[in-house]
Amino acid sequence: MSTIGSHDPGHYFQTDTSLVESDRKQRKAANTKGSPVKFPTKILAVEVNYFFDPSGDVVFLAEASGSVSGLRLSTNEVSAIPRGAQAPLTCLAYHATKTPQDPFTTMQVFAGGWDKSVWNYTFRFAEDTMQGRTVTDYTSFPAHRDFVKCLIVVQTPDKQDILITGGADGDVRFWSIGGQPLGSLNPNCRGIEALALDPLSDPDSPGVMFSTSKKEIFSITVPEVSKIKTSQIQLAGPIVPHETSVYKLHFDDDGDLWTASADKTAKQLSRNDNWQAVLTLEHPDFVRDVVTHDDYGWVLTACRDEEVRVWFKATGDLHHVFSGHYEEVTGLTISNDLLISVSIDGTLRRWSLAPADLQRAVEEMKHPHLLEDEPEPKVDLSMLTKEEEAELRALMESEEQETLEKMVLDEQ
Repeated sequence: MSTIGSHDPGHYFQTDTSLVESDRKQRKAANTKGSPVKFPTKILAVEVNYFFDPSGDVVFLAEASGSVSGLRLSTNEVSAIPRGAQAPLTCLAYHATKTPQDPFTTMQVFAGGWDKSVWNYTFRFAEDTMQGRTVTDYTSFPAHRDFVKCLIVVQTPDKQDILITGGADGDVRFWSIGGQPLGSLNPNCRGIEALALDPLSDPDSPGVMFSTSKKEIFSITVPEVSKIKTSQIQLAGPIVPHETSVYKLHFDDDGDLWTASADKTAKQLSRNDNWQAVLTLEHPDFVRDVVTHDDYGWVLTACRDEEVRVWFKATGDLHHVFSGHYEEVTGLTISNDLLISVSIDGTLRRWSLAPADLQRAVEEMKHPHLLEDEPEPKVDLSMLTKEEEAELRALMESEEQETLEKMVLDEQ
């Protein structure tokens, strides 16, 4: 019997739900909360670059199109950086060198991505001028057998700057700044999600922590370069504060470790209590990032539910929710009193944490006005084709589904 014209309630339910969600996002996209700067593609990471501008006025962004962009926060000027990668870029790190004999600073922006490579964008500029700060060269090197998920620059005890990368292949790998392999380790986990340098560790034995897509957090002590080459790297741990993937690690000024997880929590791990969890912040969905503003005593979290939350660091009480993004929030960074958030909605938004501004935001939240009455920001045409956008969404949803399935397996 023909099924043409038959009524499938599930089919109509999905269609109706999709239409409602599309309409909701379209209406929410018109808001100007956080003074949005619209980019033509999804934004997957953001970091302040103090080498480029010591005042903290410049951030760089890793984008799903394979681009890295620089943005001056005070003017919204976007720097033009050549597009190298042909796949999404997920993480950023910086390095700079200057010698007394050379009036110019050489700065490198590293970006890791889904093409399993690390991209290196090189700038050269004089410190006394903001002119000419454009890319002079860009290169890449194959780094992992799967997506590059995180990377940091660390100085070894013998004063050599190196790059450490973590991949979805479960490897932590060590590289010279020029991209030559130095060594690697595999803690027998599913994938490496985040890397963080312990700011209170001794420079003669720098400590690095990394988290995994299973649930563990490990630590290593970075040796001299010659010992990395002979794989003399000590692995400590694991610490297991979460039920599944730990997406981000952040050290506050006191040296405590803050974590963001797919188990819908952010946690404070106390250095003085052997990294035991002493505070848990509950969320309605995956927590993608966590940072702290220690002068004001805030913890800031990014969630897959599109919101940015402000918590009292001392008590864990929720103080405020910055609402403006209309897709998942993927990253946070702080520059002075500004909290900067980025999202797969393609916008960067800024939220003032200055006491008077934050109090005003709290009061305005008590008397909200309709988002659809606000002027719609200009939206650039996407650099991704519809097919590329669909592929990115499928990849991200596949990764999230994999995380959920792993949670089920871990509970069995």
